[in-house]
Amino acid sequence: MKRTALVSLCILFGLGHITFCGDLFLEKNSNQIDPLKKWAIHDPARPMPPIVDPGPTKPPLPPPPDATVLFDGTDLSLWTNSKGGAAGWTIEDGYMEVNKTGSIGTVQGFGDCQLHIEWAAPSIVSGKGQGRGNSGVFLMGKYEIQVLDCFDNTTYADGMTAAVYGQFPPLVNACRPPGEWQTYDITFSRPRFDANGDLTLPATMIVYHNGVLVHDFVELTGPAVHKKRPPYTKHPDRLPLFLQDHGNPVRFRNIWIQDLEAGNQKKRALFVWGGWEGHEPKKCVDIFAPWLKEQGFEVEISDTLDSYLDKEKMNSLDLIVQAYTMAQITPAQERGLLAAVQNGVGIAGWHGGLADSFRNNTAYQFMVGGQWVAHPGGVIDYEVNIIDHNDPITAGLTDFKMHSEQYYMHTDPINEVLATTTFSDEHAPWIKGVVMPVVWKKMYGNGRVFYTSLGHVAKDFDVPQALEITKRGILWAAGSLKQKVLFHSVWAIH
Repeated sequence: MKRTALVSLCILFGLGHITFCGDLFLEKNSNQIDPLKKWAIHDPARPMPPIVDPGPTKPPLPPPPDATVLFDGTDLSLWTNSKGGAAGWTIEDGYMEVNKTGSIGTVQGFGDCQLHIEWAAPSIVSGKGQGRGNSGVFLMGKYEIQVLDCFDNTTYADGMTAAVYGQFPPLVNACRPPGEWQTYDITFSRPRFDANGDLTLPATMIVYHNGVLVHDFVELTGPAVHKKRPPYTKHPDRLPLFLQDHGNPVRFRNIWIQDLEAGNQKKRALFVWGGWEGHEPKKCVDIFAPWLKEQGFEVEISDTLDSYLDKEKMNSLDLIVQAYTMAQITPAQERGLLAAVQNGVGIAGWHGGLADSFRNNTAYQFMVGGQWVAHPGGVIDYEVNIIDHNDPITAGLTDFKMHSEQYYMHTDPINEVLATTTFSDEHAPWIKGVVMPVVWKKMYGNGRVFYTSLGHVAKDFDVPQALEITKRGILWAAGSLKQKVLFHSVWAIH
């Protein structure tokens, strides 16, 4: 196989030294003309790109200061399997390797981004065509750059190494021999949709393979699907990155990403309300949803637990606020909720809307950190005592009175308790002096969980401290509460 040496021009482009291919890119390559108009998918007559020598393997490229390191060679805590559980790929000598346990995806979702990823096909050559060193890098889980060993290996042009799978072959074949480390540097711009779900801008990619430009701002026709070119369908603005398990033991290392929307991306919150009307779930949601919009969140309100079945939606969220009392949840709905929180979506709630929601579901209760069991005396006068004056959720607050239900709860000892209440002997003598958590926070996997037993009905939030604690807890669960808070005259209210 003839391999052409490159005359290289090295510049600093944020990703390190990039090699350009001179005259090869002075005019648009016919391979990258709109494939819907010129080429059938996997067309065997489609020209193969010229072969170039990218030079020897270089040391791993260190991430910039603003990058998120998705894999540093030591653990897969930022990745999950397809069911939201722990990623099961093998880790050894600073790399992870596909081992036929299924594809993996990032816990975090991304939209516009710059991605650096290093990979190596097996050094022992086995198979040919698509059966040799096959994997894939899926931006947003939908838009694929093919991983394949195409060093002395022929396949269809739009499915070769560094192809935008099923759409565009690379401008050149810049493969290194099998077993050697290779790099992709990808600049990705997500598709844009209007309010009706219609496409307004397609996704685009600029891709360098081993420092060589192989895609020069191509406009994608839609998602990557085997033997199909489906159109775009509206999806969330941020979705996980996926690495494909295609059955070949491909290795990956040194994966990092720069989020190009981090500074202007609105956080997304889903309010889910329903169940027993006595807790006025909709009235309570109507207190907090408009306020959260004022904080810059994109807010969606739902009155069905079926929202938890939408995996893409759930993975795109930053926060779930649930107000759903004394109801039943299906196994599939519960799995969708717990997986989202475990993968990093925060959840917040109050009173029975979070801690008396699904009485038969212990896995759900394990996530919340507690379950209501009684409110002796019903609506009574009681006191809430702040026990952590340094936490940003309760900082600056003093003890306060409530006229509401005083919740007696079964709670998880792992909870980080911020406020408590003490029971008298007036309504249940045997619990005299029992100190019970009223406000707590905890982690569930990678997700933040905030709960307060305040908020029996909407009027309870007329108490300034009850309102402020709940607002701060919601922001904390979303990862938006600053460590320093400003104190207003409300803190003088006792």
